[in-house]
Amino acid sequence: MPGLDRGEYDIAAGALRRPPEPSSSVPCSAGGVATAAKLIGIGSQLAVPHLNGVQTRHQLAFGIQPAARLGLSLLEAGIADAKDWNPDRKNPVEFVENTFRRWAVKNGGEEIASEFDVAFALVSDLEPYSDEGSSTAIAQEMYMILEPETAGYVVLGPLLRELAAIHGRLPVTFFNLFTSALNRWVRVYDLRDAEERVEMLREWYESDPDSEHVELPDVKGAIPKFLQTRKPLQESSLERLAEKTRDKRIQAILSGLLQLSAASRKAQRPEIGAEASDRLADSNPPLPALLAVFEKQDAIEGCFDEEAQGMMECPPEPNVIIPFKIAEVDSVKTAFGIAEVVCDVLTRASRLIKLIMANVN
Repeated sequence: MPGLDRGEYDIAAGALRRPPEPSSSVPCSAGGVATAAKLIGIGSQLAVPHLNGVQTRHQLAFGIQPAARLGLSLLEAGIADAKDWNPDRKNPVEFVENTFRRWAVKNGGEEIASEFDVAFALVSDLEPYSDEGSSTAIAQEMYMILEPETAGYVVLGPLLRELAAIHGRLPVTFFNLFTSALNRWVRVYDLRDAEERVEMLREWYESDPDSEHVELPDVKGAIPKFLQTRKPLQESSLERLAEKTRDKRIQAILSGLLQLSAASRKAQRPEIGAEASDRLADSNPPLPALLAVFEKQDAIEGCFDEEAQGMMECPPEPNVIIPFKIAEVDSVKTAFGIAEVVCDVLTRASRLIKLIMANVN
């Protein structure tokens, strides 16, 4: 965590003894040559000092002051627990880390990790490796960010066919609500991203004389026909269908979808400000937190695999950026409240993905 990092090193303290005082004679080896041990003069000014009683564990810490101020705000906001403070170590960085770790577990961290490979972090600079951002000033503002390590995976085709048998407009309703709810907070790579990539490739190849021999991914062919022309239902109609269906799994999926959609609207993305936006001007788009395909290894997945090779050419933007003032309790409360909404969305999405993938071979 930039601004809250620490490094540690250990010093081994041994019982070092002072060499014996030299004698008046110089012993020789069997060959008549003086031994090396007695050729180096030993005086009191060269004696190795004893390390007995010296503390053997030291800590080099950065950002102690902002960590301490943030820790106080977390306590006043009711987010931190005083029990996490170790009076022997007196380490505010460790206190904030313990608080953040416990908060993540409380807000569904383990369940989210079952389907999404994402991580929340606290940073003081959105571009930590830039010389421009380096400063000795104490950080007054920090950012809570969410970044994926790898994309989660869901195959929607089998479920959409089940839904089509119940109501012809149900598949497009599910797809729109599911992807929209997630896209409010994290990036979902789906048919629209794949279509954009195909269009970009088509433009590239227009100037290539051999382009007629290039075969572009058939993304359109991978999209089920019942998604191409139907209009989605209103959520009120979806709720009535969920109540009427006798299939408990489908009922759970539709109810979970409505809950996911509602949860995603409980907060809005915060404004990060012009300065923070400028810091991200040269960044790549956010990494996808989820890949949504219709069938395994379809054209959408193929486009993702190709595009993924260049996603890290420049550092990507985080999926979520939540700024807050470390000394303002209300600002800290608001930031963690928004983060709780994000966690709720990802938790509900994880449950849905498990139900969806249960019928995928």
